[in-house]
Amino acid sequence: MREDFSEYQKVEELAKSFIEAVKNGDSDIVKKYFHKNAVIFGQLDDKTTQEGHIQSFFDGIDTAGACGQDYIGRIDIIALEKTIAVVRIIEDNWHGYNFTDFLTFVKLNGEWKIVAKAYDTLSYAG
Repeated sequence: MREDFSEYQKVEELAKSFIEAVKNGDSDIVKKYFHKNAVIFGQLDDKTTQEGHIQSFFDGIDTAGACGQDYIGRIDIIALEKTIAVVRIIEDNWHGYNFTDFLTFVKLNGEWKIVAKAYDTLSYAG
């Protein structure tokens, strides 16, 4: 049985907050939607990998600051089951980078939380 569409809307709203936080360089917009033990793994460029606690993501967007007007983010809900969801976020022009992010959500105590962010850099224009 498919989950109620309101659950898709809840997950999509959290993903929109993720894009808003990245665009504005303000992690406070999205921090509350991450689980306290959330992790990050990814490839920033050919030389730099990132792994560990999600705090490094928060620090990174806060340090980089707001994006230019050419920043674009797109959300695709790949899967949503009773207590798990996977969302793909495609981002172009984040300070010269283009990303594909995968966010894993878990519904805990009736509330959706992001527990993992995995990403790859598609290109760097700088």
